[in-house]
Amino acid sequence: MTTEAGGGRTRVVVTGLGMVSAAGTGIEAGWEARAEGRSALAEVESFDATAYGSPLAGEARHLPSDPSIDRSFQLLDLALAEVLGDAGWSEAERGDETGVVLGTSQGSIARAQDIHRGLARRPQEAATEAQREAFANYRPGAGTARVAERSGATGPSSTVGMVCVSSSVAILHAADLIRRGVCQRALAGGFEEFSQFVFTGFFCIGALASGPLRPFDEARDGTSLGEGAVLLTLESLESAQARGASIYAELVGSGHAADAVHMTAPDREGRGLERAIRQAFTEADLSPADVDYLCAHGTGTIFNDAMECQAFGRIFEAVRSAGAMPPISGLKSVFGHTLGAAGALDAVFTILGMTRGVLPPTVANQTPIQSWDFVPGAGRRGADIRIALSTNSAFGGNNSALLFRRWDGEGARA
Repeated sequence: MTTEAGGGRTRVVVTGLGMVSAAGTGIEAGWEARAEGRSALAEVESFDATAYGSPLAGEARHLPSDPSIDRSFQLLDLALAEVLGDAGWSEAERGDETGVVLGTSQGSIARAQDIHRGLARRPQEAATEAQREAFANYRPGAGTARVAERSGATGPSSTVGMVCVSSSVAILHAADLIRRGVCQRALAGGFEEFSQFVFTGFFCIGALASGPLRPFDEARDGTSLGEGAVLLTLESLESAQARGASIYAELVGSGHAADAVHMTAPDREGRGLERAIRQAFTEADLSPADVDYLCAHGTGTIFNDAMECQAFGRIFEAVRSAGAMPPISGLKSVFGHTLGAAGALDAVFTILGMTRGVLPPTVANQTPIQSWDFVPGAGRRGADIRIALSTNSAFGGNNSALLFRRWDGEGARA
């Protein structure tokens, strides 16, 4: 039984997945839409968006309309039930040795937003208990606290609020906790609920697409927002093997770097993203030539997609020269940009693509901005993906990279 990587470092594996998205509840609902290249984006229903030009969004319309519970909590409860069942953690395995690290951008903002509007119109009225609770739940850490409480995880608990890299950095931090021996297991991922507040913000900076979201396409002109909750169970290889767990993949490397250039615009050269990716390769003791697939951030905005290509071009310069550039795809044209959940969503589909031998497609990519393989159309089956890289970039110039190795050893997922 090998539980340590080179230099005695504890190995961290992924043993469970759970998610809710615009495509439906559960991993399989999301996988079917992703693999088939079927977009879940549609016109906004939760508020009147005609003043915004009625752009598309990825709302989870299958959720019951229940104003008494925060929407983000509904999303998290469903994802938590699935991931715990998938991982097979017993109640005894959710105590002091289990941590929770989640990422989010705005937390439970939609309900708090509606209540604030009502109170602003009637300032003389005292807030009700339910309204006070909604404002308490608005803090980003409330979702993490709910997951800890409902899972019985009494280990370290923390929340990452770094917009689009929030959940990928949460995964990175959760793995660090396990490697440091602070805990043996962790629930990691992120969540984001759709709200008019955030939608308006993206509209004001001109970041919303006028039509279909087109990652890495010459006709791209913006992104589409989505919502969801995505959770992964991470644990030390020793913990997973001791309980006979099924393993999806090993997280072998990660990186995190900032551009320090602008609050919303990326460094045009992608130098921060490049540093994050190189950190992941160094940690994993791998090289760009080892990568079989790259899941890119792919927001569909003019500058983000161009910046990513700049970074990828330098990272994979040697393999490009040899005609071996790995296939690249992005999933936001299927689910929308889920902000705080985006990195975890990318990680899940990167892992599923590896275990199922399918290259996920880039939906609506018709005229690629580079002569690379962006996997247009539907998913490409029969792919042998052993090493995969997932990258994300965010406002504030934050960049992250996660490097996964397919698990082919004892306990590998069928």
